[in-house]
Amino acid sequence: MNVGCVVKGLVIAGLLGLVGYFAAMTSGLNDIVPVASLFSTGLSLGYLIGVYMTWRSGHVCSKGKKKIDNTNVLYVGNIPFKAREDEVQRLFEAYGSVKSVRLVRGGPSRRPKGYGFVEMASANDLKAALVLNGEEFAGRKLRVNEAKDKK
Repeated sequence: MNVGCVVKGLVIAGLLGLVGYFAAMTSGLNDIVPVASLFSTGLSLGYLIGVYMTWRSGHVCSKGKKKIDNTNVLYVGNIPFKAREDEVQRLFEAYGSVKSVRLVRGGPSRRPKGYGFVEMASANDLKAALVLNGEEFAGRKLRVNEAKDKK
């Protein structure tokens, strides 16, 4: 369970606790049962309901990051360090429609790492672009294959 799940659970718990408090005050239950116990019961139940609701939605309480759909994404390695995203896009557009190009940069200087990802519009475009594997681009032989999920 992560922090977002706990926070959502606490927010819902607080709301239900307040509802229980005001319901007790308006219905006259505060004469029979102490308001503090109604409020704490509302908080406890609210927290459990809140955590359950966020867990069921799967958005906040999931373990780890939400998986990105890697369909139609190519890993492109051995890219020349001076290559720009628009140059890589033009290269791949010869084989199909390109949705996006992302060249990876890293370190404090944000230097190019020599690899990146190209998202093609369809599976057919992706298969066509795989022929670039081993082809020379600006003096370097590219490594092109389907991107895999990071585990």
